[in-house]
Amino acid sequence: MIIVRRLLTATGHALAAAGWMWIGLAGVGPPPPHQPLHRPPDGHPERLCPDVPLTEVEQALERELTRTGPRDGG
Repeated sequence: MIIVRRLLTATGHALAAAGWMWIGLAGVGPPPPHQPLHRPPDGHPERLCPDVPLTEVEQALERELTRTGPRDGG
């Protein structure tokens, strides 16, 4: 009887896993096309004030993030 119980338990787990995989993969499609990034809208808390200049650290970060060439060191 223990063998039957173990077999039924394993079969139930296998069917549940197969069902979750089938449900999870049913709605997957191709990735959305790349959308260009836009600046935050007016009034957004992360919006920069155009009249305040960037600090040296912020300028270095901006140069690093907008660099289009190959990266140094990997």
